[in-house]
Amino acid sequence: MSAPSQGRPVLRLVPITDPTAATTDVRWRDDAACAGLDTELFFPVDDRAASVETPRRVCRGCPVRAACLADALATEDPARRYGITGGTTPGERRTLHRAGLTITTTPAAGGDVA
Repeated sequence: MSAPSQGRPVLRLVPITDPTAATTDVRWRDDAACAGLDTELFFPVDDRAASVETPRRVCRGCPVRAACLADALATEDPARRYGITGGTTPGERRTLHRAGLTITTTPAAGGDVA
């Protein structure tokens, strides 16, 4: 496992323990790097690298990226996955759901995501 990057949150994959649990505390949104940005930026036309690079750049340095992604994984409707959330595309979040994984910022078994 690689050492944590200075200034970048390290996200770890962990098994979902309660798939029905939803995040209720959303105060993390106040600290999001995307707060105040045009939301259109996070809904590119497609998942090509060039289309998603700008929103991923915003997410990469976000101090609450893990909370954002964990919230999306816990609450989004799998049939309605759109946009870049927590630095991931809908396809990447689909893969996390299928693998039965979620995100945590606390040390746990698993690999680094960021």
